[in-house]
Amino acid sequence: MPPKQRITREMILERSFAMFCKEGMESVNARSVAKALNCSTQPIFSYFSGMEDLKNALDQKARDTFEITMTDVAKEKSLVACCCAYVRFAAEQPCIFSHLFMCVGDRNAMVRISDASCKDIIAAECAQEGLSEEQAHEVYIRLWTYAHGLASMSAIRRVTLDDESVLQRVSQMHDAIVGHIKRG
Repeated sequence: MPPKQRITREMILERSFAMFCKEGMESVNARSVAKALNCSTQPIFSYFSGMEDLKNALDQKARDTFEITMTDVAKEKSLVACCCAYVRFAAEQPCIFSHLFMCVGDRNAMVRISDASCKDIIAAECAQEGLSEEQAHEVYIRLWTYAHGLASMSAIRRVTLDDESVLQRVSQMHDAIVGHIKRG
């Protein structure tokens, strides 16, 4: 009977994910993961069919991490709160944010708030601001575009914004966009 492996799939995934979060997906390769786990590459390839399989698992874990963050905030049905959470996520998880939102390629198709939550947020904008659905959707698009700029700058460490500053900026931009759209 072969000896029981001391390295588990979950250990490989967790250590790889920690490397990914700290240094980016580029830092994850068979040798670096094996070194971090103090083992050979054999356990990695016994649980994953190859590095692409491991990277797909890491990609899904990154998406799940983002979706959990945004799903909790989306329950508030506040566009401003969702945009602020997006910027905070970029500052707290710059490698995940960069991987999900700043890289080009099939793997990195834009992760977003669920369609149901998006509709709820737009409906809330209609009710709170007295906008038509089309106008609220335009506010949604414009504010997310602004938030993405702040988030990108936070992720690459060009700006450092505390939560209060982010809330102030996003709220001011929200009010400016709503005012512009109402004036027509």
